[in-house]
Order: sequence, then C-alpha cells, then structure tokens
Amino acid sequence: MDEMEEKEIGKILQGYQPACVLMAANGLRIFDELAGQPVAVEAVADKLKLSHKGVDRLLHALAGMGIVEKKDGRFSLPERWRKYLTKNGERSMQQWIQLVSDLLQPWLELQKFVKTGKNLTSVMDMLGNDPVRMRAFIDAMHDKALKATWLLAREIPIGEARRMLDVGGGPGTYSLEWAKIHNHLKATIFDIPPVLAAARDYIARYGMKDRVDTRGGDFHKDDLGSGYDLVLLANVLHMYSEELGKSLVKKAAQALVPGGRIVIHGFCTDDDGSGPLNDVLFNINIGLLTPEGRSHPVKQKIQWLEEAGVRDIRHFRIDAIPTGVITGTRK
Repeated sequence: MDEMEEKEIGKILQGYQPACVLMAANGLRIFDELAGQPVAVEAVADKLKLSHKGVDRLLHALAGMGIVEKKDGRFSLPERWRKYLTKNGERSMQQWIQLVSDLLQPWLELQKFVKTGKNLTSVMDMLGNDPVRMRAFIDAMHDKALKATWLLAREIPIGEARRMLDVGGGPGTYSLEWAKIHNHLKATIFDIPPVLAAARDYIARYGMKDRVDTRGGDFHKDDLGSGYDLVLLANVLHMYSEELGKSLVKKAAQALVPGGRIVIHGFCTDDDGSGPLNDVLFNINIGLLTPEGRSHPVKQKIQWLEEAGVRDIRHFRIDAIPTGVITGTRK
C-alpha cells in the first residue's frame, strides 16, 4: 500500500512537466510547423531560429505524450490534434494555452499567497496595459466557451427566449452561438468598452449585426436595462466577493420579465468546498489574481437566486470548463 502512495505522490509532482512541454511548444509556434508534411528536427529549429538540441528534446517529449508522431526520423502533428493546436484550427486552443502559461508564475508563488491571503497580481495588471494581450485573452475566452454554449443549449430551453442580456459577456460567444441556433433570439452583450471592441469584431464575423448588439458600462454600477426574458452570467461571479456576487445576481434577476430565465455558468464548489477538483483548484487560481474572488459554493448561489425572487431552481454540471450551471425563472 505504501508503494501506491509513493507512486501517486510522484505522479502529482511530475504533473507540471507535460504541461510545460505543451506550453513551450505552443509559445514557440512549433505546432504550426508540424501541421504539413513530416519535418526533421533541424528544419523546425532553423525555421524558428531555435537550438537543434532543444527542439530535438521537445519534439521527442511531445511524441512520448502522444501528441506528435515520429516516423523515419521526421515529426508531424496528426490531424486529430491540428484543429486544437494550430493557429487556423477550427477549434484552436492556442490563445487558451498561452493564457494558462501566463498564469504559471503566480502559481509558483503559491506559498506567498497562503502566508498572506492576498492576491499576487490581477487580471487587469496582466492585461490592462497591453491591448495585444487583452485581445488574446478575449480570444481565449471565446475558444474556451464554445463547447459550453452547445452543451447548455441542449440542457436549457433557450429557444423560448426572444430578448437576451449577456452580462460581462466578453466576446459574446454565448449570445452569438445561441442566436445562430435560434433565429428569433436577439441579444445584448454588456461589458466594459475595451472588451466590447472585440465583441463587435465577433458580431461582424458571425454576421449578426442585426440581432446582437452591445452595451457598455460597469455592471456593478450601471443600469442593465429591463424587459429581458433570458439573462446570462457566465464566468463572472467567481471574480467577486460574496457581497458583490449576491448584488449582481439580484440586479440581473430584476432585468428579467416575470417568468424570464436566469442562467449562471461558472466555477462553483460543492457545499463542503472540497470538490470538484477543478473548481477547488480554480478557487486558488482566482485567489492569486483577485482580492475577493472565489468559486462560490453551489448552495450559496442558489440562496442568492432565491433571495432575488427566482424559483424552479435547477443545478447541474456539464462536460466543459467550467462545469457548474444553475438556472431558474423569475417569479
């Protein structure tokens, strides 16, 4: 039995290594070089101005991880990985991988957070002064949200809605994907002006200018409007304290017509706070980046909804990141 625990600890300790290999290959744009015909180490290294020694070891590690194929001394990226790991892949995760890479440094200082209880940096510090990184972050949010939009559309009667408000909607992924499915749905993306510049690009890309619009402001301070029959809070509440989260849920519910639906999608721990693992780890992650953010427990969010006059509340999880979904209708 002791040997099993020793192996498990070893597995946990080495867990960062494959992630670092993937992040390094992504940051160096190696996957795009492997998307065509099989290539030799030297060709990849020379094209990207990298060391032969470093590229050789990285490509062999990727082959060992089952991501890259090696045949006759040459390397290639199999078709099944290309849509996720190349720049022009239909479900490219390059921006998302880069975002995770950017968050690595705060995690290396976890002991400092545990000692002080104070965030080590902030998302706005990381992105706010760099328009390129801000846009990359927004693009990463879009890439990550796509799967969730499709899974939610299967579980929730979104097709009953005609006017939707996407609070803190970022690139507007949920609004755009749901409007694409339901021709009668019109949506408004509410976010700060710098983010809405990217949202308008996505609206144009989807060809949805006639049915999806934007509204700039601070959702903690500014009016959200009214008359909506669907309000979405996706990947928002975990950024804020219990007080601000509760207030925002109430405000969102008040923007609904009677019988209108609110959907909360985000990280949320089970009531005892020790699961699911991804949500518990995110609880640390958001603590490193925000003063008061956390993966608020499911029970707490349900209580916020009840106090905001929401009924028929349902909680479930989907096979996406994040997993947690809570929905109900306004009385």
